[in-house]
Amino acid sequence: MALPPYRASAPRGDIDCLEFSGLEFATPEELQSRLLRIFQSPNYRPPVLPKVAIELTELMRKPSASYDDVVLVLQKDPLVAAGVMSVAQSPLYAGRSPLQSLKDAVQRLGINTLRDIVWQVVAGMRLFRVKGFTEIMERLQAHSMFMAYAARIVATRAGIAAEHAFLCGLLHDVGISGTLIALAETEKSDVPLMSLLDAIDGVHEQAGGLMAKLWRLSPEIVAVIEQHHRFDPSRAGVPVLTAVLCVAEHMATELNYGILADSSITHPLFDRHAPGRYIVALKRLKLDGKQAELYTRAEEVAERLQSLT
Repeated sequence: MALPPYRASAPRGDIDCLEFSGLEFATPEELQSRLLRIFQSPNYRPPVLPKVAIELTELMRKPSASYDDVVLVLQKDPLVAAGVMSVAQSPLYAGRSPLQSLKDAVQRLGINTLRDIVWQVVAGMRLFRVKGFTEIMERLQAHSMFMAYAARIVATRAGIAAEHAFLCGLLHDVGISGTLIALAETEKSDVPLMSLLDAIDGVHEQAGGLMAKLWRLSPEIVAVIEQHHRFDPSRAGVPVLTAVLCVAEHMATELNYGILADSSITHPLFDRHAPGRYIVALKRLKLDGKQAELYTRAEEVAERLQSLT
């Protein structure tokens, strides 16, 4: 899944402006305040996801969960099941012989990987589609897909528990899409897109964390989403997966999988970490000196994602 080019100076139309009552000339702080009010409202609800994603996530918390249990949940939604089979047989996962059934897929890939694929399919169906924001949402989806696989690679190579790495990579920026979805559903007047993105940058961690809580994702995943730009080894309570995402974000930018970046220019709004934090994250993960190996693996992911388009 390759990223389409992003045009910051796109003509007024598809993604150049948003209806946002009376705040055409508001400061980013004023826009952030309005955005936070939307998410803090007791009436706010995150995008509705297929029940199988939530049920499967809850099932995974049970030590007794079996392959048959997973298949029974997936069979409740034929559309999601078809998407899972398609991804499971794609170059990202394909084995030597084709899969014949969902049970084949679970047995070959394992329950954890199937859960990750379900969320990948569900996210593509519900979280990256917003009328009026097609271009940026396509880039966000491609970025999030790359981050999911890159985070899994980094976590595995670092020898840390990687159970949540994929989902943290896939959903770390869900606050961006959630904000655009909420605004598209509730607001009505023009705001230039770049001003809007500046405001979203300031709230997307908090918004994403709230969405993850309402979806009843694990506290570990919520904590990473809420702090994914705040990796700092000197701070207590910062999840180690924030270091994983810091390294993965660096590779995303290098391979043109940043949200608003091309191969030579990093946009100042998104994918931003403190100066030098990438090197600190490598050291924290004991991956210093292994950048070439990680980059090679990340290039392979990028090539396989390209094959999905």
